[in-house]
Amino acid sequence: MLISVVMAVYNGEHYLQEAIESILNQSYQNFEFIIVNDGSLDNTAEILKDVQDSRVRIIHIPKNKGAANALNIAIKNASGDWIAIQDADDLSMPTRLEEQAAYVREHPHLAAIGTLKECMSGNKEIPSKRLRTEEFGNFLVSSEHMKAYRFYINPLCHGSVLFSKKIFKEVGGYDSSYKICYDYDLWMRMFEVGPIHKINKKLYQYRIHPDSISNKKQPYNEDWVVASTYIKKSVKKARNSGRDPQIIVLGNFEACNEFKEVSMVSNMKVYCYINTTDTDTSKEIYRLFHENKIDGVIVLEGLQFNNTFQALEDKGMEMNKNLFKIWAGYWG
Repeated sequence: MLISVVMAVYNGEHYLQEAIESILNQSYQNFEFIIVNDGSLDNTAEILKDVQDSRVRIIHIPKNKGAANALNIAIKNASGDWIAIQDADDLSMPTRLEEQAAYVREHPHLAAIGTLKECMSGNKEIPSKRLRTEEFGNFLVSSEHMKAYRFYINPLCHGSVLFSKKIFKEVGGYDSSYKICYDYDLWMRMFEVGPIHKINKKLYQYRIHPDSISNKKQPYNEDWVVASTYIKKSVKKARNSGRDPQIIVLGNFEACNEFKEVSMVSNMKVYCYINTTDTDTSKEIYRLFHENKIDGVIVLEGLQFNNTFQALEDKGMEMNKNLFKIWAGYWG
């Protein structure tokens, strides 16, 4: 079973050599390694020039066009039926490919197989508590839980994933309009055509940098754009309605303001935003739903809204059909 490992790198001189070696030193040896230099301006090209291994192929793009575009190019040039992602500043554990290949042999029908991740500091030390927070997605292990919580949070660490090239092509590859969450968008489409599993073991080390922690450095939250885009599709399908869904959004004031920007990008029609949690909130929301004035509800999760969410479920609304949660944990 030939695995095509693909990497996109842009100005990755600090950790590139280490990332490459983590693949070349894998216990599983039947792989090719395609690295796309996405218009780097640092010493990336020189580092790649020094790689002497017949399994490695280097593709240079003269101008930076983003990781999604670079990965699409790498996969187009891949010979294997299975594609493994390796990010340019992370590390794969020595048995990662071996364990994923063995899993695929037992489950050949899979769309993708990920692993748990272990977070580590980048160029500046990150507090251990923050690293543990970044491992939050590890709580999703089973295929059923990952699919059930796919709107809540990106269920997979991108660099840990091995996926079917056939299914990747079937769903249209990476959408290069996304700068950060092109992987999350891909999983959403893959969930619709095949099962996604995760090995319950830390086989990938994900590097955290101070400037990668805050979503506020993005012009808008791309995770929420992906989630709201597919929530809109899900609601429209469930309601079997020709109109664009009308959604009520519950969240604290700051989270709702953030979502206003997101809704403009994803073209989601928001009926209203609600910041209160009084006892009449769920009654009023359900009345609007029952009268077909709204089609669904998104809760930007906060503990104060759990009772409202539960009350709406008790009234007959269904999670991931017309009632959704999106993780807003960093709002405190």
